[in-house]
Amino acid sequence: MASCQSEPSKNTAAVDEVENMDHEKTLVLPWKVQLNESTQAMEIKKDPAANMANLQPADIVDAINIKYPEIKLEWVKLEGDKAVVNNANATFLTQRSGTQGARAYLAEATYALTELKSIAAVQFIFTEGDHARPGVYKRVDFGF
Repeated sequence: MASCQSEPSKNTAAVDEVENMDHEKTLVLPWKVQLNESTQAMEIKKDPAANMANLQPADIVDAINIKYPEIKLEWVKLEGDKAVVNNANATFLTQRSGTQGARAYLAEATYALTELKSIAAVQFIFTEGDHARPGVYKRVDFGF
């Protein structure tokens, strides 16, 4: 029975390490697309709850995947100042989210990744569908 017990000091250290990591990184997207109720136009707004400190591109991809679990984005690489991301199964994005939903997703992902100083554009790789097409996107492409 003694062999099944763990040492309390080791467990405490592991918990403290995880808690410290949580304080250093928050996986909240720094930008959110919202519908303006009065104009019915889509707008993008900075989220004050987002903390970009200590975040890497893969962390941003994780935050995107948390918000949009139906659309599994994968970090591929940084190519110069362009992030390259892949969506192996983009059916939800391209066929089921509607044109505005797909546009909102691509905008939020582009704005979030380009919030990092090293990234100016995002190349999305996926099979084109009715509501979204792959390609290189910059913030100016969304007209917000």
